Amino acid sequence: MPILVAYATSHGATREIADHIASRLHADGFAVDCRSVDHVFSVENYSAVILGSAVQGNKWLVDAQKFLDVEAMGLQMRPTWTFSVGMARTIKSTKWVRDRAVRRESQDIELSIARKLPKVRNHHLFAGMDDGSEMSQPAKFLWSCMGGRFGDYRDWNEIDEWADLIAKELKMEGI
Repeated sequence: MPILVAYATSHGATREIADHIASRLHADGFAVDCRSVDHVFSVENYSAVILGSAVQGNKWLVDAQKFLDVEAMGLQMRPTWTFSVGMARTIKSTKWVRDRAVRRESQDIELSIARKLPKVRNHHLFAGMDDGSEMSQPAKFLWSCMGGRFGDYRDWNEIDEWADLIAKELKMEGI
């Protein structure tokens, strides 16, 4: 059975990360199906699941949360990894302020996932991409005042390393 890489995205960065993870697993010899959560009707036909979402307000997008609610039972019966794509790691401030924001964002997300899916193998928070084009001027100003920066901060090497760890676990389990 193939591996499912499912995602919820707001501007496309999470979709690109999901596609990259799927390509990495496929290159490692796995059959992979990569699709948006709103195009997945069941996890029943998958041997493992990698689920990711963009982060807004320290929460997953509504589509990802709904998917988790609907598929929680099926996800608990197969190896599942989760990832989030947020902007906390891009805050230009002192290291302790940035680290605190990242820790809070990651903890909030992990707690909300754990309430619905307590057996997640691993959760990883990746830095995302935002050019600010869809933000109002006041929102851009506020983000800048908070130390936020616009741009593409995705670390493809970090993403590759995480995908490789998943591949290694899947191979050890004979999936």
